[in-house]
Parts: sequence; structure tokens; C-alpha cells
Amino acid sequence: MNRSVALGTTVLLSLSAITGCARQDAPLPRDVTTALEAAFNKGDIDACVALYADDAEIIAEDAPTVRGRDAIAQFFKDQVSREISFDTDTVVSMVSGDVAIEQGTYRIRNVDRGVDVEHGDYLNVWRLSQGKWKAYRSMFNVTMSPNTVVSVAASPDDDEVTM
Repeated sequence: MNRSVALGTTVLLSLSAITGCARQDAPLPRDVTTALEAAFNKGDIDACVALYADDAEIIAEDAPTVRGRDAIAQFFKDQVSREISFDTDTVVSMVSGDVAIEQGTYRIRNVDRGVDVEHGDYLNVWRLSQGKWKAYRSMFNVTMSPNTVVSVAASPDDDEVTM
């Protein structure tokens, strides 16, 4: 089991235990679960960053954890592009007091070429802060990305190695 899935499972089990002891509220509002998708697709980096708590983290498989607002701003500057669209589908949304989880799938599409270039699973942990839901932890796992062609054949430009 990879690190993201193990961490996601731990968060889900912990929140399930908490919600089993407390009253479970309604699911997260749809405008919360679609806010990142809407901001990303508008190219609004500031709106993307505003969705995250000051101490938020983005945890991705095989990548360093992105910690704090400045790093999250740089992350979105590197990701947001008019050439791609971002689509999410929330599968699970549970709220308990001022903490919520959202789990689903995502898809990234190259709109210029009309092809999906990546999709995967995500898990967000949200905190209610001053009446607004803020992402506290966002984790994602890529399940499909572009194929990379690797060749082991020598090219005419390669230098000969001798030992």
C-alpha cells in the first residue's frame, strides 16, 4: 500500500470513529466541494490558494509535501494553465462539527488536444474556520498519467563508453 493510500485510510478510519461518537451533520455543501475545480478552470490562482488554511498541506504520491500558503501558491502557479481543465467528482462527503472529509476522483484534460492526460483519486480534510470551510490536508494519487516512451537503444550521438 503506498503512503498516500495508507494515510488516507488512517484519516478515514479516524474520522469515522469520531463521527460514530458525535452527531453527523449534512455533507459538505456542493459549492465547497467544487470550489477548487471552478477556481482552477478560471485560472484564478489566488482563489485556489484562498481555499486552503494557513497551515495546510498538499500531499502527493512520489513528491515532496507542499506546506503552507506560500508553497501552495507556488504549487498552483506551476499547475494552473488555460490548456488544461480540472474536473472532480465527490464520492464521499462527511461532516462532524468543524471537521469534514471529502473523497473522490479527479481528471485533468488537455482542452487543446481534447484528451485526458491524468486522473486519480483524492482525499481532502476540511476545517471550519470563521464560518468558512478551508482545506487542511489535500492528498491525491495519480492512477493514470501520460505514457512515457523510453528507449535503451544507442543514438548515433552517444559517445562510446570504454572501461
